Amino acid sequence: MKAHLGARSNILVILAVVLLAPLAANADAPTRNDLTLFLMHVRGGTCDLIDPTVGMITSTTPANTLLFNHNDNGPITCTPVLAPDGHQLTLGEFVTVKGTATVKCTNTGTHSVLHLSGLQPKAVYTAWLIFVDPSGVLLGAGALGTSNSIENSFTASSSGEGQLAVTTPAQDLSIFGQVGACWLDVPAEVHLVLHSDNQTHGPLPGPTDTWIVNGRFLFP
Repeated sequence: MKAHLGARSNILVILAVVLLAPLAANADAPTRNDLTLFLMHVRGGTCDLIDPTVGMITSTTPANTLLFNHNDNGPITCTPVLAPDGHQLTLGEFVTVKGTATVKCTNTGTHSVLHLSGLQPKAVYTAWLIFVDPSGVLLGAGALGTSNSIENSFTASSSGEGQLAVTTPAQDLSIFGQVGACWLDVPAEVHLVLHSDNQTHGPLPGPTDTWIVNGRFLFP
């Protein structure tokens, strides 16, 4: 009788493990999102320091339109958006970027892997973690990865490809706000920033006339 009960208990344990395995696999499954273009930091053909509607990019803006920096995260300068070789970027060059972000929560934080193509050859890029509430209020912002040792930058290859793999622990963000052990628990964005001065600026993106957001990964 005892042997029979023991065998039955073993069977129940095996069944429980089999039934729970898919749930554990789903809980650990990474989240993957595609890059969406961001055009609010650029103006085409012309740019105005006061009127933000001047030169706004639309679906009819020609691909050969020259771009100007209209970054509104500080003083607006309307400077040309430059490639690493010094030429002024066109809209057609700017919108070629594509990418995927694969994100997974681990016991050390949130691991993010970005794969990108269509970048400006040899250009410097950084990635930033952004938290915004449903009404659009900015709740937090900082370098993707650790704040103690900024590691959110990469240089695109000569063929315009790039990748970045970092883990963001629970911490104070490099600009302001905090992030928990798993930032997938709340709505978040990862911004891909192009640096026209070919430099990174540590915990901050840098002077507003030197960087623009090229695209965003939105979570969820």
